[in-house]
Amino acid sequence: ESRPWHLILRVDRTDPSKNIDRGFYAYDRLLTRRPDLHGGISLLTLLDPSRLSIPAYATYFETIQATCAEINARHGRDGWLPIDLRIGDNFPVVIAAYQQYDVLLVNALADGMNLIAKEAPLLNETDGVVVLSERAGAFEELEPFVLGVDPLDIEATAAQLERAIDLPPSDRAARSRGLKEFLLKHDV
Repeated sequence: ESRPWHLILRVDRTDPSKNIDRGFYAYDRLLTRRPDLHGGISLLTLLDPSRLSIPAYATYFETIQATCAEINARHGRDGWLPIDLRIGDNFPVVIAAYQQYDVLLVNALADGMNLIAKEAPLLNETDGVVVLSERAGAFEELEPFVLGVDPLDIEATAAQLERAIDLPPSDRAARSRGLKEFLLKHDV
């Protein structure tokens, strides 16, 4: 598959605590502020449906899809959809996305650890930048290497996504290298 100039990635379960809809709205704000990115950026969203037999989870799953459709309708054009939403468990696609992202978005409302914030950077080959919720368990130890966000603040999340995209290559490389070195020393 072809790769956009800027690939933002999120990999999550469709759990309400993962805050996927606010992440979509932050990306929407980024697209509104930066029309120069249209056609050259994509938010690849790989979601694994979670607990859909529970009404609140099923409703949230529908909200995610509706929000995605709304943003794609607002900003999309022929040949380009801003959000590439894929639902299902496809491990090879997740691994390939880990290797290729420019920005990893993890904006959970609450997380014990969030292993994605640790796994993805180890496999990344593009000096990807991690935008990480300050409420994720991993934030405290990864803070020097990531761009932190308050998961409730859509505007600030949009600003950090923009900052991540605009970081100079040397800064991206230093953050990526530092994060990988830290994770290799502090493994399970």
